[in-house]
Amino acid sequence: MIRIAHLHKTFNADTPDAKTATRDLNLAVAEGEFVAIIGGNGAGKSTLLNLVAGALQPDSGLIEIAGRDVTRSPEYRRSRCVARVFQDPMIGTAPMLTVEENLVLAEMRARGRGWRQALTGHRRERYRHALAGLGLGLEDRLTARAGLLSGGQRQALALVMATLETPQVLLLDEHTAALDPRTSSAVMEATQRLVSARRLTTLMVTHNMEHALQYGSRIVMMAGGAVRADLSAADKQGLGVADLVERFHIADDRMMLS
Repeated sequence: MIRIAHLHKTFNADTPDAKTATRDLNLAVAEGEFVAIIGGNGAGKSTLLNLVAGALQPDSGLIEIAGRDVTRSPEYRRSRCVARVFQDPMIGTAPMLTVEENLVLAEMRARGRGWRQALTGHRRERYRHALAGLGLGLEDRLTARAGLLSGGQRQALALVMATLETPQVLLLDEHTAALDPRTSSAVMEATQRLVSARRLTTLMVTHNMEHALQYGSRIVMMAGGAVRADLSAADKQGLGVADLVERFHIADDRMMLS
C-alpha cells in the first residue's frame, strides 16, 4: 500500500542552519497494517507524515500509495486518499459548526463536492452509527457545536471525520498527546476498533510507549531521520516498556556509531 524509498528532506539547505529531517528513509507498509512510529524529538517522525500527506515535498526519493507515484502530488490532491488527525484537538473540526455539519463537510470534501447538502434522516443515522462506536456519547450530540465539546470528544470527532469516506491511508500525528490519560485511552480504544474494523492502512506517530506496544500490528523506531528498527507483531509480543526503551537506545547507539 505504501512504499517509501530513499527519501531525503533537508530544511534550510545550503545554509548554516541546514537540518536534515529524513535521510535515505525506506519504509514499506502493507494494506491494512497499523504501524506505530516512535523516536526522540528530531527523529523525523512528523516530517515523515508531512511528506506522506504532501504537506512537504522531499528533496529526493519516492513515495507510492497503492502503486501510484505521489511524490510530487500536491497536498490537496493527496487528501482524496490520505486522511490525517493532528495532535491539537482544535485542528480538524470547525468549532462554530455542529457535529453533524462537521461530518457532512468531511463527507462532501472527500467526494470532491460542495458540503452544503441537505442533512437527511439516512445521513444522520449513518453519523449516529459511526459515533456510537466511539463510546463517548457523541451520537446524542449531533446538533451540538463542535466548539462546546471536550478535547477528547473533538479529537474523536476528528477521527470519524477523517475516516468517514474510507481513506487509503490514515495518518495519526500524536493524536492523543494533548488528552488526559483516561480520555487518551478511550480515544485509542476507539482508534483501534475503527482501524481494525475498516482495515485502514495507518501510520501513528506516538511518544507513548505503552500505546505503541498495545495498539497496532508493528512498531517502527526512527532516529536521525531514518528507520533504525522495525518490530513485527511477533517481535513485540511479550515486550514491556522497559524492553522497548532498551531496544530504542540500542538502535539509537548504532545510528550514532554509523
